[in-house]
Amino acid sequence: MRVNNAFTHDARVRREADALAEAGYDVTVFADARPELPRSERVGDIEVRRISKTSRIPYWSIARPLRDERADIYHAHDIDSLLPCLIAARLSGGRAKVVYDSHELWSGHAADKVHAKRAMLVRAEGLMLRSADALITASPAFTEVILGKYGYRGPSLTLLNVPRFFTEEELTPAWAARDADPKIRVTSVGVFQHGRGALPLIAALEFLPAEYIIELVGPIAQPEYEAAMHAAAAPFGDRVEFVGRIPAEQVVPRMAAAHISTVLIEPLSQSYQLTAPNKVFDSIMARTPMVASDMPTIARFVNETGTGEVCDVGDPHDIARAIIAANDRRDEYREAAQTAALTLNWEREKQGLVDLYDGLTR
Repeated sequence: MRVNNAFTHDARVRREADALAEAGYDVTVFADARPELPRSERVGDIEVRRISKTSRIPYWSIARPLRDERADIYHAHDIDSLLPCLIAARLSGGRAKVVYDSHELWSGHAADKVHAKRAMLVRAEGLMLRSADALITASPAFTEVILGKYGYRGPSLTLLNVPRFFTEEELTPAWAARDADPKIRVTSVGVFQHGRGALPLIAALEFLPAEYIIELVGPIAQPEYEAAMHAAAAPFGDRVEFVGRIPAEQVVPRMAAAHISTVLIEPLSQSYQLTAPNKVFDSIMARTPMVASDMPTIARFVNETGTGEVCDVGDPHDIARAIIAANDRRDEYREAAQTAALTLNWEREKQGLVDLYDGLTR
């Protein structure tokens, strides 16, 4: 596997790698080198190697160690990894397969996500995909768009970014904390940046009764957005709580301690409009009523599972309306989430990945 980060917080890639290792595959993740991180380490049953991008030839620093691995399957996580994986597969001397795992809809992403080098890759995405042996995406709408846009006819799989199953016993302490909380806690978890809905959520406090508070859990990726968040929160005093990054395994219990969770992706791009964010499924696993953006894929999962309310993310008044409605119907939504969690979990979802690999190696 090749991932375009240091492989320290990438829960999706870790889950996929673990699932394949459990199924008997020998998995090595090639990640980016960082001075403070080991160049090679064992993480569970996964071998991790971190490589420096030092070559003057674009992507050769990545493709060369991948080639030397002589893998049977090269798994490219996102578009930045696809070209070096294709190069490595062709130069490895065997009959290696390439899997393109697109976590985003790169052809429909916001301009600030597509720098010059990445823009070149996006233009060549169709050509590269047709040279690959399988496609994985993180949203059913991504799969539909990519297949239609490029006419790809190979194996394809929508692999939802769902959490592992949490038992009621595991979540009981969080639910007890929720029930003992004198406030109505509205929690948003994620990396906060433009398009992730923190500002309209904070603004919604103007239309919520005083017992409602907002908890923002996660890092803030952009300094200017952090300043805007704190400025927006200032008039509300202690009704807005800022919490930093928490370990991935604590996300679902943290959401379970909330009365309401929010997934307020803003429609800044086609990729955002069609995304199936992991926090939708984390909220369901927490059995916490959800308020989410009224966009096609998100609304589909919320409405089909009956686990919350959708709203106009650009309208703080409508966000507040949805939060109050979700709290009023909390027992109904918690019961629906209990049912949905039985199917929207990694223990079930990972089988599709294993089946895809088994098909490629036959």
